[in-house]
Order: sequence, then structure tokens, then C-alpha cells
Amino acid sequence: MPNPTERAIFLQAIDEDNLDDRLAYLDSACGGDASLRASVEALLAAHEQPAALLDHPIGSDQCRPAFPNQFAGGPLEHIGSHIGPYKLMEQIGEGGFGLVFVAEQEQPVRRRVALKIVKPGAASKEVIARFESERQAVAMMNHPNIAQVFDAGETSDHRPYFVMELVRGLPITKFCDKKQMSVRERLNLMIDVCSAVHHAHQKGVIHRDIKPSNVMVTLHDSKPVAKVIDFGVAKAIGQRLTEKTVYTRFHSMIGTPLYMSPEQAEMSGLDVDTRSDIYSLGVLLYELLAGKTPFDRDRLDSCGLDEMRRIIREEEPPRPSTRLSTQNKTLSTIADQRRIDLHRLASTLRGDLDWIVMKSLEKDRSRRYDSAASLADDIRRYLDGEPIVARPPSTLYQFQRFARRHRVAFITAALVGCTMIIGTAASLWQMSKAIQARQELEQFAENLTHASILVASGQTHADAGRWNEAAQHYDAAVAIQPTYFLPRVQRAQLYARIHLWPEAANDYKIALDTGASISQPQWLGVPALFLYTGHDDAFAQLFEQYEHQLLENAEEPKWSLLRGLVVSDRIDAARNGQFLAKLAQSWLSKPPPGPPHRFDGPPSFDGPPSFDGETGFDGMFNFDRLPSLEGTPSPAPNARRGQRDGPPPDPSGVVRRQHQLPRVMCNYVAALAHLRAENFDSAISLLDETRADAHWPDRYLVHAPLALAHYQNDESEQAKRSLELSGESIREVLNEICEQPQESGPVLWNDLIEALQLHDEASRTILGTPSQLQPNVIQLRNASINLITRPIDRQSK
Repeated sequence: MPNPTERAIFLQAIDEDNLDDRLAYLDSACGGDASLRASVEALLAAHEQPAALLDHPIGSDQCRPAFPNQFAGGPLEHIGSHIGPYKLMEQIGEGGFGLVFVAEQEQPVRRRVALKIVKPGAASKEVIARFESERQAVAMMNHPNIAQVFDAGETSDHRPYFVMELVRGLPITKFCDKKQMSVRERLNLMIDVCSAVHHAHQKGVIHRDIKPSNVMVTLHDSKPVAKVIDFGVAKAIGQRLTEKTVYTRFHSMIGTPLYMSPEQAEMSGLDVDTRSDIYSLGVLLYELLAGKTPFDRDRLDSCGLDEMRRIIREEEPPRPSTRLSTQNKTLSTIADQRRIDLHRLASTLRGDLDWIVMKSLEKDRSRRYDSAASLADDIRRYLDGEPIVARPPSTLYQFQRFARRHRVAFITAALVGCTMIIGTAASLWQMSKAIQARQELEQFAENLTHASILVASGQTHADAGRWNEAAQHYDAAVAIQPTYFLPRVQRAQLYARIHLWPEAANDYKIALDTGASISQPQWLGVPALFLYTGHDDAFAQLFEQYEHQLLENAEEPKWSLLRGLVVSDRIDAARNGQFLAKLAQSWLSKPPPGPPHRFDGPPSFDGPPSFDGETGFDGMFNFDRLPSLEGTPSPAPNARRGQRDGPPPDPSGVVRRQHQLPRVMCNYVAALAHLRAENFDSAISLLDETRADAHWPDRYLVHAPLALAHYQNDESEQAKRSLELSGESIREVLNEICEQPQESGPVLWNDLIEALQLHDEASRTILGTPSQLQPNVIQLRNASINLITRPIDRQSK
């Protein structure tokens, strides 16, 4: 029995297909150990013996060379010599007892062939019998995937030879890896190999040494073609391939261990049939798919012969997909060689291909495929998407295979079905959304109606001075429709009228964010309110909208919009201020639209507000509440604000103007525009003219901007005096309102907020300190809080 060292060297040597490489390996592995070299060469010679009739182990008398001296001296044939009509061109192989040459046939046709001949000195009776057996076995074949025999004969020294088809190619595994053939392409090639082996079986020949080096692949017209070669250890079934007698021995191991069936590992050739080749085909298929053989080469190399036989006979190999998962270091290379990503390769092998391979590798040969054709048929079923024989046919499995077999039709049907399901689901979803939207719309309309009723009722209470009832109705309207701006605008207006300015500014800001139209008259005075209460972002947003509306038709006077812009000191004088000042001056040059001394007042509160947003600033001033000042004396200095002398209201009930202010107020707004443009002389002139108008009751508005203009014009004394007058006049107004806040009416809050804002700006600019009116403002707030019962923060500005 060979020792482990001999066995390891032998297993490695048989993988070297090139003779020079094999000899170089033996020189390296054996070194100067002649005994070891001889033993390994004996094993290699036994491996290369032709089959069926050559089952005797190397070392028997019958297997020794007849002419040892000639054998030791090398072959008689040399390149360029002739054997019959064949000229030897190149030696391409050497076995234990045979040599293989590329030869050129010279007649009757010229072609390249492969010529195999018994080695000189090795022509014993048994060797010749084995050689003739192989020659006869190959000659019986007539299959496109088996190398064909063309001729046979003997040399002058009675050594037999035969001539066969020259197959220049690579072993099937190396070819597939080199060409990066996909799993499907490898399976198609394997079907051809199975077909060739089945043909041999039908001719009564068992190959017994199916391995990659005996299945060569070459290209014919760019198409890979497999060729099964080397029937050197083939065995006949039920017939004799030659009349020469050869004796078969037990305990002779024939074949290549990595590809050997369990019954071959028994070392008795008497019990080997065609199913042994099925096992070897399964190993070959395993390697083509997973890149490794079922049993690890290193493990078989390192164990003794008995352990090797035990492994082959008893141990179950892992499935290809499982074997693949254990090759972490080479997995990427194996996947690349199959043109597939790592995850898909394992999933492709798992299932049907695992079962096909494992059925071929059954230890019990009765459970394997009964023929190579059956194996090929199952591979073909897998490729066609049909149920395979190798797995039990469950209903689910049959359906899966049916779907895979009729993939196009199934996918089409599935797409149609999915489209119908998705379409139905989408329709139901849209219907549900439509119903939900309609319900939400109906609820919104219902809430809007209810809120509108509450708003109208609240406004009625507000006009009657019932502030608490008005606040309760507005609160209820906001609670019902919190995202609707109108209730907030109306509540903000109520807060402003009773001097709860932080609450008013907060509601105006929310209304602005929820889409309120600033064209409504309720927004008069809001820019100054935002500035005074510190809502800078809201003011910037409102400023942008005011500016846009102002520029839509700049030729048409829009004094209310201009007033909302110039109340701020943040206007760029060179860029915007000059433009606004010129615009105001051009408007002043036009004839006034009405009585020269009419002054602007707040919006009308006579009825419910407009819900359509189309009223705009048209009619935003209700002059019927204000006196006609033409020909009337100046009001007494201490007359309370809100008690104005004058004739009865206009008989029509309402005197309306579009965006217009009385002439005296136009002069005031124009003066503010010149102030922001840094035209301080023009601003002082207009403000002096406005202050001199004895018929204008709101002259306290003039003092703060006049103080700013004098200060910027380097007239400090006049500036300080005007600032003092501003503080005194505003304080007087605040004190008068505090006495009876419920009777202050709706005419003061926008003017008062603007006066406070401008006074604070003047105080900070001239004195460097905030306004000193804050205690008076807090006093007014505390007095106003008592007008409603809902808790209000008394510390708010």
C-alpha cells in the first residue's frame, strides 16, 4: 500500500496535464529519493493503464516491460519520423505505457491527427491487450462529443498504435473559467458530456475515469464543443473488446480519487456499472457549478489510502450551495468566472441544482440517475423551467416550475392581475379619499357658516361697546375654525380697539400666515402695530406685500399703503426712500379728491365684514362718524379725543374714498416719505404746514417725525423741544383714554400706535433711551383688560 507521501505526490502529479510540468514536479517533490520516484512513477503508470482488461495492479509480472533496457533508454520515435503514412510533429502526452503525438497524415488526405502508440520496451502481452482494448473501445464510438478513431496499425517492431481526432482544447473546468461561462452555459455543455457518456454506455463501455482533464473543450465556429477522451481505464459491459486475455485482480484502485465513485473505492472492478460514471459526472457538475470538488483535495492528499476510501464510501459531501458559502476567500473569483454576483450565485445553486447534483452523488447507486441521459434530461428540465425528477413534486413546487417554464405568459398574466388589483385598490383609495375630502369640505363649510355667524354676532357686540360678549363670540369662532383667518382678523381688530396691542398683533400675524388678504380695511395701522410690538418678521412680510401693491399702478395715489411703508425707519434712503418721496410729491401735485381737511379714520364697523376679500381699501374710511371741519373753530385744547364737534353725518350715511386720505393727512404722509429719503428740509416744511392746520385734531402725530427731521438737520434744540411736545401730547391722549377706556371708540388706535412707534424711534435716536411713556401704556393696558373677563397678561407691552 502506498504511504501518505507517495499518495500525496501521486494525486498532485495526475493534475499536471503537461508532461514537462509533471516531470518538473516529480523532480522537485522526490528530490534524490530514487525509491520514492520509482513508486510514484509506478502509481502514475497504473493510472494511465487502459481499462476493462487492465485491472491488474502495477508491479505484477505481466505488467513489467518486455524490454526494460529499451524502455529505460527512451522512445525510438522522434519528431519528424514516420509511422506508416503519419509524420510525427509534436509529443503532447505520455502515460504509463503509451505516448501521444501530434501527427500529420500525408495520404490519402493531409490533416493533423493524434497518434497514440505503446512506449518502446513496454509492449508486454498485457499492455498490448490493454492498448488494443482502448483502441477497440474508442473505435466503437460514433458521437460528436467523443474523439473519433481514424486508423490503427502496428509498427515494424509490432507495437500497436491508433490514430484519432486531434482535440486541441482545455479541460472543461479551465475552459469554462477562462471564458467566464455563465451557469446556464456550463449546464448546456454538461448536457453534451452526458450525451457522450450515455453513447459509450449504449456501446457497452464504462469510462471509469471521467474528470476535467478527460473532457476537453475546444471552439468550433466560435461555439464551445466538449470532447470526451482517454478511455484508457474503460471497462466493457457483457462483451469482450479483444480476443486477448487479461486477468482482473481485486483490491486494485482504478480511477482518480477526487472523481471516484464509492463502488470504485472498494478496489474491486467486478461490481462497477454505468452508474459509477453517473457519480463521476455528478462530481464534474459539482465542480463546474461550485468551483470545487465535493471532497477537499488537501484533505484527501493528507490522509492514507484507507481513510481516503472511507471518506469516499461513507461521508456525505456538502451541497454545492453550502460548499460555495465556505469558500470566503475565493467566492468573489468563482462568482466573477460565472458572470454573476455573489448573492445570486448561491441562490441560483440552492434548490434544483443542489438536488440534481446530490442525486448524482448518492452513495447508494440505486438512488442515482439510472443513466447519463436521465441526468441530462433533468438538467434540461431545469433550464426549461420544468419540474425536475431529483426533488419530490409538491403542488407549490409544480406551480413554481410551471411559472418559470412559461415565464413570459406568467409574467404577463401576473402584471395584468397586479394592474387590476392595483387599479381596483387605487380606485377604492381614491373613492375613500374623495368621500373623506367631501366630508371634510362639508364639515369645513358647516364650521365656516357657524364661525361666520359668530363673527357677525361678535362685530355687532363690538360696535355696541359690549367688548366682553364680542370677545367670547370671536373666541368661539377661532376655536371652531382655527385655520381660517377671518375670525382672527376680527378678534385682532377688537383687541386693537380696546388697546390690547400684543394680543392684536399675535392674531394679525397668524391671519397673515394663514392667507389673509391685506387689501381688507381691517389692516389699516397693522404695520405700525407689528413694529411697536416687536413682530419684525411679520412686518417684513407685510412690507413686501404693501410694496408690491403700491407698484402695481404707481400713478394712482395710494396714501394708505404709502403710510404703512414709511412708518418704518428701515427703508433704504437712496434706493427706496427717494422713490417713495418723489412718488408722494407727484401725488400731492394732483387735485385733492375731496374736502381739504377731511382726516383718515378707521374702517367702518357698521355691519358684518366682507367675506369675499374683494372690498379692498375701497370705502375704508367712514367719514359719517367724523365731523366736517370746514368753517368750524379749532377744538378746545382739552377736549377729549372722540368727542368731536361738527355737523350731523352725511345723509348718504357713508362718504368713501379709494385709498385716499384728507389733504392734511396726505401732507403728513408725504413728510414721512421725505424723512425716510433724508430730505429733511422738505419733511420739516410739510410737517410745519400740517401742524399749522387748526382744523386737524390729530396734530400730536406731527411732533415725533418733526423732532427726527430737526435732529437729522443738526437742529438739536428744536428736535428736543418737538420730542417733549410729542411726549406731552401722547401722554395727554393716553390719560384721557384711561379715564373711560370703554368710550374711547374705534378712531384712535391706529393713530395712537403710530404716534407711540415714532416717539420711541425719536427718543432712541435723539436721547439714546427708549420712550418714557411705557408706564402710561401699561396703565392704559390695565384699564382696558377690565373690559373683558378672559384672563390677559398684564405685563405685556
